[in-house]
Amino acid sequence: MAERILLLTNQLALFTSLNEVANQNSWFVNNTVLPQEALRTVKEQYISAVVWDLNSLEFQLSLTVLTQIRELVHGPIIALFNSLNSSMRDSLYEIHIDDFCSMPVDFNHIMKIIKQRTWVYQQIPNDTDQESISAPDEPDISHLVRFHDLTIDKNHYSVMKDGADLNLTPKEFKLFKYLVNHPNQVLSRDQLLEGVWGYDIMGTSRMVDIHISHLRDKIEADPKNPIWIKTVRGFGYIFSDN
Repeated sequence: MAERILLLTNQLALFTSLNEVANQNSWFVNNTVLPQEALRTVKEQYISAVVWDLNSLEFQLSLTVLTQIRELVHGPIIALFNSLNSSMRDSLYEIHIDDFCSMPVDFNHIMKIIKQRTWVYQQIPNDTDQESISAPDEPDISHLVRFHDLTIDKNHYSVMKDGADLNLTPKEFKLFKYLVNHPNQVLSRDQLLEGVWGYDIMGTSRMVDIHISHLRDKIEADPKNPIWIKTVRGFGYIFSDN
């Protein structure tokens, strides 16, 4: 059976370079830019290894899809990246990604890693028949809510901007989620106090203003001219999803 690599990337140059090196080693490369197609490929075809360009997808989506692919592929999974912080690296290790390579990459070196790691996997009995596994055609991303460059992860209580975690405090996350759940609706400070803090105390509206200011500092490109959380003078605040 021919050894086959699944490559997810939207960069033609990456596919061309890996495909050339793989062909020289009598391997084949299946390239895709869609996570749904990646899942379908590992379900329907024998895949020896996976090379995943983390720059081609939002990180949390990559993590979700790779978690499912890890259950389907008895072979190495290698992640390519431009920038990877320790938290992202830990998350990938937790789902058993085999190796990381920073851009620009030496594909001859990657091919050697793939062949060596594949040999290791082949020494280990595979209790799971890859072709018989029933996997969903699409990753479960129902817990993710996206607004342009912002992604809300309801499961992990986090908000990401361009794939980077904004590190909201629990109260900031709850406030932002409350605003998002009432899009394009003017909310008074009293409504926010009751909805987020769970009580209505006179003289605590300043608490709302402080948390709104902190949210803007983290979410808005220009906190002084917000596009997401806007002030409606004399009334309160509004989350604009337009």
